[in-house]
Amino acid sequence: MSHREGIVLDGSWERPGRNPLGAGFAGVLLCGALYSALGSLSLSVTVAVATSRDHSWIRSDSFIEIVKGYYDRFQIPILLVTAVAEFAVFFGLTLMLVQRWHSSRPGRYLAYTRPAALDLVLAAVGAATVVPLAELLDSWSYVLFPILRELRSGGASLLAIRSPGQLVLVTGAVAITPAVCEEVLFRGWLQGTLRRRLSAPITILIQGVLFALFHMSPLAIVALAFIGFYLGYLFERCGTLFASMTAHCIYNLTIICFINIDPHWPWLVTKSGDIAPGAVAVSTAVFALTVALIETISRRRAASRA
Repeated sequence: MSHREGIVLDGSWERPGRNPLGAGFAGVLLCGALYSALGSLSLSVTVAVATSRDHSWIRSDSFIEIVKGYYDRFQIPILLVTAVAEFAVFFGLTLMLVQRWHSSRPGRYLAYTRPAALDLVLAAVGAATVVPLAELLDSWSYVLFPILRELRSGGASLLAIRSPGQLVLVTGAVAITPAVCEEVLFRGWLQGTLRRRLSAPITILIQGVLFALFHMSPLAIVALAFIGFYLGYLFERCGTLFASMTAHCIYNLTIICFINIDPHWPWLVTKSGDIAPGAVAVSTAVFALTVALIETISRRRAASRA
């Protein structure tokens, strides 16, 4: 039995000569494969059965309309399957493997430590204000492939909110579930394990890239990696999983709001659906200030402990 920063390391992987980094990478690959298989199989069966009874949603000559029809028709099963699969694999399986491989106290290992209120506030502000910048980073793909702008509008149907029930479903499946489950896997387990052997900048870089690749959206990989870096930075500087969980939830919730926002706000959203340049500039400045505050607070805490 050994200890790391007060954490009991008594799992099966914690033996002399075994590199803990292997457990982190193996965990991400295993969980990613199971999640993909479970989600794909469940949705394939659901879509096949539903389409055999009613295939009106594919009666169109426009690919964009078919995409929109798919998300309109299957919004509920897609979001439900996603939420269930994430809780089963990213949350449940991760906790079980961390307990078996690393520590009999997985909560401590994953940094479920009490957060400072200021950390949560700053994490949330940063997450909300980084959305326009992330959208700007994503815009390169629209220049190279204009059809992606139309695909985005079709895919927005998945996050459309037209009733209280949809509000609960979309918020729960898209904002809350990933914040709880993906943070356990990518920040709590992967990054927490990587930083046992690697420096902070390297761990933030690795987990951010893997986080982006996991989403299997090549043309959005720049924005996804950037968000992954921010979440990893929060986890490293605040020392608690609750900071990155809060930011992840607020980030996704802000995207949901933008998709469902009134398009007649030219100061915020242009007619094409993009975030207005002025809003991007202001939000980026606020985001930079927020990160600077987080860094200052983190350095002061480190100095006070020295």
